[in-house]
Amino acid sequence: MRNQAIDSELLYPYLGLSYLLLLLNTSAFLSQIGRVDVIPLFFSAAVYLSYSFLYLLPVILLLAGLKTTLSLPAMKRFLNKIHVRSPWLLYGPAVILTWILQVLIFADGFIFRFYSFHINGFVWNLVFTPGGIESMGGDMASFATFGGIIFGFLILQIILLLILIYLKPIRRFCLRLFNRRRLVPSVVMLLVLMILQSFTYGVSKLYAYAPVMTATDVFPLYMPLTFNKLAKSIGVEPEKTTGLRMDTKSIHVRYPLAPVKEQKEHKRYNIVWLVAESLRADMLTPEIMPESWAFSEKAIRFENHYGSSNGTRQSLFSMFYGLYGNYWFSFLNERKGPVIMDVLLREGYQMQMFSSARFSYPEFDQTLFVRVPRELLHDVNDLPPGLGWQHDRENVTRMLDFIERREPGRPFMTFMFFESPHARYYFPPESVIRTPYLEEFNYATMDPGRDIELIRNRYINSCHHLDSQYGRVLKYLEEHGLLDSTIVILTGDHGEEFMENGHWGHNSSFVEEQTRTPLVLWVPGMDPRKVDTLTSHLDIPATLLPLLGVMSPAESYGLGFNLLGPAAHDFTVLGDWHTLAYVDGEYKATFRYNGLSARQEVTTRNDEKIEDPEGFYQSHKRVLLQVMKEITRFSK
Repeated sequence: MRNQAIDSELLYPYLGLSYLLLLLNTSAFLSQIGRVDVIPLFFSAAVYLSYSFLYLLPVILLLAGLKTTLSLPAMKRFLNKIHVRSPWLLYGPAVILTWILQVLIFADGFIFRFYSFHINGFVWNLVFTPGGIESMGGDMASFATFGGIIFGFLILQIILLLILIYLKPIRRFCLRLFNRRRLVPSVVMLLVLMILQSFTYGVSKLYAYAPVMTATDVFPLYMPLTFNKLAKSIGVEPEKTTGLRMDTKSIHVRYPLAPVKEQKEHKRYNIVWLVAESLRADMLTPEIMPESWAFSEKAIRFENHYGSSNGTRQSLFSMFYGLYGNYWFSFLNERKGPVIMDVLLREGYQMQMFSSARFSYPEFDQTLFVRVPRELLHDVNDLPPGLGWQHDRENVTRMLDFIERREPGRPFMTFMFFESPHARYYFPPESVIRTPYLEEFNYATMDPGRDIELIRNRYINSCHHLDSQYGRVLKYLEEHGLLDSTIVILTGDHGEEFMENGHWGHNSSFVEEQTRTPLVLWVPGMDPRKVDTLTSHLDIPATLLPLLGVMSPAESYGLGFNLLGPAAHDFTVLGDWHTLAYVDGEYKATFRYNGLSARQEVTTRNDEKIEDPEGFYQSHKRVLLQVMKEITRFSK
């Protein structure tokens, strides 16, 4: 076949076939919308067809520019002189660019199916921060399967090109189907669909028609068009939308608000701080975690406790700083450590910190422990290769060795982050208490809808193993008489959902299963009790610092209250990368840091939708105004 024929004729048929393949790929988004009425169905179909073309458009423009460049007479003479065949300079990039696009769309659809968000700052942080990919718990089988899928998309794009080049009947059909005479009206039709869907969204926004606005959440990079100002100019008043609006883009840290005042003479308690990944509240039972349960019966057990987030980063941030999750970004940028660590360092505490993940992901070495010497931070990089449960066991051994070898005359503080309950949920054979469980856990092939009970049993077994490691620490402290002088904190960072509300894992919503976690607090000399009032990780600094001799009021360094004193308020606030959630005894309301969202909603505390969100906002104006003030109280 003539090179010129390949060069000039086959590019647009190839892109046309790639668009059809892309439609198959993007159908994963369309399938997430569910059952809708006629208008949102038309809107979704228009977005599906036009946005699939929009995703492909940058590739089309790049290749069109390359094709034009290769057709220049000077370029042709140069390529002939160096004996390079120009068609493959065009089709090589065509295959690579369409392949990259298909992989990105597939990855985004996979992420959205599990977690209800698209590729965003969290995902890029996961990929490019050291330790991020490892934190997902994928094994070689999962990576190999994903690698096969990625390679498969490359093969598909190559096959499309080879079909056009070597199968004459298909080539003739595609040349007739995708010629310029047909492509122009097709592109015009897609542009009309783009305009129609934008107009539909604008009208829906004007009249607060939620089914259309919510449908946009499933499509990546959706660009909403609104014309509220235009409507007002012609006398049409937009439907009022309830909610909150906050701008946190320019927060700079002012923390603490005043110098911390400490008593000269006070009891110098040791601190043992144990935190488990993804430990949800209902795992603390006599069956699943018998040793932790027995300890909680002798300590203070908080039975209505929230983890401050649906993810590790913001939850541990609140646990150490006592601040809402929206402050994380500013504290990371300014490398500002928490007051509690400043106090312990000033007091000369002996320290060793342990993690079965990495201190670099999330960036706790630049926030929570930024002032702790790096040689005192021991994470998975210091351990031999193994699974999460093996790392937990090794780290507990090292922690107990640190306590054993410490200098007896000085107080100590040690922290450990456990990985056993993190997906893929790790445990040895002796920790199995629930069967059957999913034995081969491959992210690429498992189906939460099909396998969720087997996955849940894996999780329960992993929590049972976690309990054995908590038990090792608690037994050591008791046998060595350290409970008389040591504060012990036993908790999780956040919860874990198993399709109770349509999702698996965490980081996707603020439902109870993703945000509730146990909290057991041992303070020497305090009577055991159960606490039913609403509490959260925000309250931990305000509880610990007075025990460490800090006299400053809690509001000068945090937004929580002392768990050992009278409750200061009856609500808490949860936060993730983009959203805050207000939670009280009856309601749960979510809203974006920087304004309204189509996904903004008000539910009961137990995540059931309510009929009158407007009534909630009207009755909670004062407390929501307080929340809005608190998200910037520690900024300057």
